[in-house]
Amino acid sequence: MKITRMLFAILAFVLGLLTVSGPVFAHHGTNISYDHNKPMTLKGTVTEFVWKNPHSQLYFDVKDASGNIVHWAGELNSPGVLTGQGWNRKMFVPGDEITVSVFPSKAGAAVGVVDRSKPILANGKEVVAAGRNVD
Repeated sequence: MKITRMLFAILAFVLGLLTVSGPVFAHHGTNISYDHNKPMTLKGTVTEFVWKNPHSQLYFDVKDASGNIVHWAGELNSPGVLTGQGWNRKMFVPGDEITVSVFPSKAGAAVGVVDRSKPILANGKEVVAAGRNVD
């Protein structure tokens, strides 16, 4: 009976430890998915600015070389980090004409992590000065 209780206590401890440590393994390396050797500067129209964890997103439409509309997504840092850098949830609204630099997806999708070493322009004005890249 004593051994059973001890085994139960050990099992409960291990399960509790695994449950608590799960989020540590859940975070991913954002920059591994993007090609930092091929930065792109894009001009487009904001369709949505999502201010949400774990990463904010800037969605915008860009005309490609053939004149077709390509729907892009730019990944940013978390709202908490962005707030500390002077950002706010109303910085971009649908219809804003933006110029933004991204490191594009290695998979070829119209997705990129925003290159924060370059400024972001909206309607011809610098709204985000050059700063740190997304971690």
